[in-house]
Amino acid sequence: MDAQTSLEHAATGITDERVVEVRGLRKAFGSNVVLDGFDLDLRRGENLMVLGKSGSGKSVLIKCIMRLLQADAGTIRVLGQDVLTLDQEALDRLRVRIGFLFQSSALYDSMTVEENLEFPLRRHWITRDPKQTDALVDEVLNAVGLPQTRRMYPSELSGGMKRRIGLARTLILKPEVVLYDEPTTGLDPITGKEIVELILKLQRAYNTSSIIISHDLNVAKLAANRIIVLHEGRNHVEGSYADLRASNDPVVRSFFIFM
Repeated sequence: MDAQTSLEHAATGITDERVVEVRGLRKAFGSNVVLDGFDLDLRRGENLMVLGKSGSGKSVLIKCIMRLLQADAGTIRVLGQDVLTLDQEALDRLRVRIGFLFQSSALYDSMTVEENLEFPLRRHWITRDPKQTDALVDEVLNAVGLPQTRRMYPSELSGGMKRRIGLARTLILKPEVVLYDEPTTGLDPITGKEIVELILKLQRAYNTSSIIISHDLNVAKLAANRIIVLHEGRNHVEGSYADLRASNDPVVRSFFIFM
């Protein structure tokens, strides 16, 4: 890392500590090789974006990091632990420290917002104290600007509101690392920008390190400290938004055609 990069990281609170390390990751589905020797480092305090076209393997990548999918080869270390060798109990403990915002928000339709937020606390035995639970629910609802939705059901929420509640549910466990799966997909540009601004606000408030996967260059421009372009299963190139914007690489240029 050069001196200029070190100064920029110091200004943004990013450290040299690697909280996620991926090396030589390979994942195939039959003859379809999706990830083919992919490498990635996420530094503490950093927003890292993985940019790729639809079907390039972005969602597969973060599901492998969470071990929702089993990698075929390579190594994945999260918060100092070897994800691929952990037993189920140790993996569950690690997952409490990793937030995952699903593309669909993945709220339970039969539960109120409050019950959706309480669910991870109960599942992971974080607290059984009703007062503490209420306080945590209030905290995250206020953090995402939706305190009035506590008794509402997901069917009563707009798409942007569902995304905010999904983010609140991710944050209620106070994760150190957050994985965002296409956080603005399906949202109008104004709501998408609001979600990105909220991600940045909550990163500062909760001191999280994040991997954001998307094909949306507006997300890259607004949220990313660093961007990796995923192409043909590998880390094709990485740099800042400005670096990519100035690149003559045809793969990189293809993302800027309409910009």
